[in-house]
Amino acid sequence: MQALDPRGVTTAEEFVVLLRRVRDRSGLSYRTIAKRAGAVLPASTLATMLARQTLPRRELVTAVLTACEVPPSAVRQWIAVWERLAEGAATPAPAPVDAGPVPFQLPPAPPVLVGRDAELDRLAAGHAGVWLLTGAGGVGKSALAVLAAHRAAGRHPGGCLYVDLRGASADAAPSEPHDVLLGFLRALGVRTAPATVDEASALFRSTVADRAMVIVLDNAGSAAQVRPLLPSGPRTTTLVTSRWRLPDLDVTRRLAVEPLPATAGRDLLAHLCGPERVTAEAAAVSDIVRLCGGSPLALRIVGARASGRQTFSSLAAHLDDDARHLDELEVGDLSVRAGLRVGYRSLPTDLAPSVFRLAAVPDWIELGAAACAAMLDAPAVAVERALDVLLDAHLVESPAPGRFRYHDSVRIFAREQADAVDPPAVQLAARERLAAVMFSATASAARTLFPHDPLPYGEIGTTAQRLIGPDATTAQAWRWLEQERVNLRMIASQEYAAGRALPAIRDLGVAVAKYLDYAGHFVDQARLGQLAIAAARRLGDQRGTAQALNTLAIAMLRHERRREGIELLDQALAIRRELGDRAGEAACLNNLGNAHRDNGDLDDALRCLERSLALRKELSDRYKTGSTLDNIGIVLRRLGRFEEALDHHRAGLAITRELDDRLREALVLTNLAETEHVAGEQHQALGHAERALAISRELHHDRGCGLALQLLGDIHASLGDTTRARSCHAEAAELLHEPAIGVEAPTAG
Repeated sequence: MQALDPRGVTTAEEFVVLLRRVRDRSGLSYRTIAKRAGAVLPASTLATMLARQTLPRRELVTAVLTACEVPPSAVRQWIAVWERLAEGAATPAPAPVDAGPVPFQLPPAPPVLVGRDAELDRLAAGHAGVWLLTGAGGVGKSALAVLAAHRAAGRHPGGCLYVDLRGASADAAPSEPHDVLLGFLRALGVRTAPATVDEASALFRSTVADRAMVIVLDNAGSAAQVRPLLPSGPRTTTLVTSRWRLPDLDVTRRLAVEPLPATAGRDLLAHLCGPERVTAEAAAVSDIVRLCGGSPLALRIVGARASGRQTFSSLAAHLDDDARHLDELEVGDLSVRAGLRVGYRSLPTDLAPSVFRLAAVPDWIELGAAACAAMLDAPAVAVERALDVLLDAHLVESPAPGRFRYHDSVRIFAREQADAVDPPAVQLAARERLAAVMFSATASAARTLFPHDPLPYGEIGTTAQRLIGPDATTAQAWRWLEQERVNLRMIASQEYAAGRALPAIRDLGVAVAKYLDYAGHFVDQARLGQLAIAAARRLGDQRGTAQALNTLAIAMLRHERRREGIELLDQALAIRRELGDRAGEAACLNNLGNAHRDNGDLDDALRCLERSLALRKELSDRYKTGSTLDNIGIVLRRLGRFEEALDHHRAGLAITRELDDRLREALVLTNLAETEHVAGEQHQALGHAERALAISRELHHDRGCGLALQLLGDIHASLGDTTRARSCHAEAAELLHEPAIGVEAPTAG
């Protein structure tokens, strides 16, 4: 049982009312309390004391609280409040007004509420007024409001009113404000029944104007439903809960009730099923909390299922299966699907239901409004309004301004509705439009980043798109790809699985590979490389296969899977030579040189790179010539031939600057600085590394920043500045962290 908190009490009358509630909640009779207190407190004295409105004697208060098993720490709080009130007792209090019955309509407080301490503290610290608690269905708004009301009851001796407005009920109509007001008035002892909602609202406000009350308006459906029920007295606290944001309702404060964090989700399952089981299946429990999205309702359902014979491992496997996910989140009268259906059916009959259904059909993690509009072939302004409606109903989330996403359970429900309403051809068209516009925007961004690179854009750059402008800066193109890279991989995987867009998937993996390599996103690079290889092979495209093999090989090399990387490059080189593709051969030799270098085979590395350089000079490919010169410089550095290495770096840097490729310039500057550092030219190295860092930061190139910072840490350490060295190394470690690839290299074929 939650202890009553006396610290908000301001009068002796409130103090006695709260003390009376302590006795009521204890369930003890006056005689039992008197026996426990001994001679200090006869039963008749207890009854008289709790019927008065004056401050009892201190020893009597202590005796009552101790007899009712109030913890000693809480007793001390009570006595501190008693002392504060006793000091002001000389000031006569106003004569009490006969305010009629004191209702206490609150439902029982939840026995435990995990992970809501911060929200409860905010509610407890707030002054009188109207609080609006909003959140998705099943997130625990009602439980939070009821518990907060119980805690506040002691500071509101005028009583507690509660009503379920049924604004989010699947099987009952929303409560009418007039009916609610008549019920409130009866509870307050008012026997008249005003005929209209306006009259009833005015009488209700007059009746409670001088009372200190707590009113809970639970499950509100609209601002119009709530407004007549709001009191205007200065001492009343009103808690309104709603799954809608109700932007048109004027309130004192708003509190967004978010899903539980992972730790609190595990704690809730431990409370429901026992900590031993949670510890024994810790990995499965973590998966369940993630798959439930931190929803207390979903976790309660899982807890109920797990209390039977089901293991957490089997429940996690079922929840991870889209076909079973929502079925697993039903037990008794608890159902995640039913709650989602209420929100969906409440949507206005315009574009919002269609956006909700069809936007869930393609695979993506989070998306902007412009991409959603292109997917639905609808005006951007209308789609933005529809997304706002979905956001207001907590059917989508907004992790960042202008970005939207579904929770897994909501996406599965939305797809169920799409299957029920939208013909397969309509769903397919939405997927194709999104893939086309996203792939085309990728081509535009890659052109901006690498204007001198002959990347394959033929199958991905033809669709008109409004996601990234033709005049986008390098930084804007980089940011767009950072936002969309996971979406691109998910969309490409979905389309490949359906056997569609194979030429575009083949070209996408190659066009985006250089950005992913520069950015250090080797997982995405590997997975898109695998898709590109598979698509090219299904198309019988040898040239495309060689390009895609190169993409995957580089990702393998970045994760030090060198043997696999070299095997892939050897396959690609054989295809290039068979096709007579000299530019492709030069690219393979360049990458093979880097692979042998990282594998410690410096002589083989130098031979491959020098052959690549010769081919690129013959082909008059100045841009690639600059890149290979820089790579040769790295090998010469490792061979200890520092002067030759510096000459090669400087030659590569000159070409890069001539062509105004600032991304490449930052990387060449870092390589030059590292050779200078190894050669003992620390001050020159410091200047070049700082310039590389400045360019990378300007372009939002995190991996470039990480490489430059890592080198700067080494340089500062050589110069004796250990503090700056540690700082640079720590920041570099954060920027350069990348998870393992976890994919298999394809076999030759």
